[in-house]
Amino acid sequence: MEGVGARPDVHWQGSLFDGLDARERLSFDGLRHEPLDERSWIDVVPGWVPDHAALFDRLLEIAPWQQRTREMWEREVLEPRLVASWSTGAELPPEVRELSDPLSERYGVAIDSCLVNLYRDGSDAVAWHADTVRKVLRDPLVLTVSLGARRSFLLRPATGGPVVRRYAPGEGDLIVMGGACQHEWHHTVPRERSASGARMSITLRHSRPGRSTATAAAR
Repeated sequence: MEGVGARPDVHWQGSLFDGLDARERLSFDGLRHEPLDERSWIDVVPGWVPDHAALFDRLLEIAPWQQRTREMWEREVLEPRLVASWSTGAELPPEVRELSDPLSERYGVAIDSCLVNLYRDGSDAVAWHADTVRKVLRDPLVLTVSLGARRSFLLRPATGGPVVRRYAPGEGDLIVMGGACQHEWHHTVPRERSASGARMSITLRHSRPGRSTATAAAR
């Protein structure tokens, strides 16, 4: 893993109206609940963080950014994105805890870790995968707030096949994957030549079971 570096030099031009949106900040009023199948579902809240540009800039400044390596084809390669993480709830900075507290309350889980991915441009990406929290929890929730430029976010069954759902989160959108999603579905952020700039995804997770996901999803 590469060492912690300076503030990343990325480009993203927000709107002059960022932060002036009429929507209430961190409100679930606009939530859409979308079943993927009988066991898995997605919640989407457009513009959950209307002042996303300010949060983007703040995390760009304070997060412990690193570029990890992984072994592929018997050699180490750099992952095509930067990451920053906080591994316990006590470590979460106030800017992240402000997001995690209402999510913990709504979904009945104790959010205790955070991984932030920074896709610097359209060349940065993450391959098809499911989150490793599935190895310790039966029905984990994975909650992601997307800041900055919009990028494609795709889902397909874990067994493979064509893309079933397409989203383009950014500009403060919230996406929650629940039920058996991490066991039976895969997701990706593909490379995208048309990307308009940098995107930051704040992914919040819990390590202990919460109340039933059916109850959480119905709220």
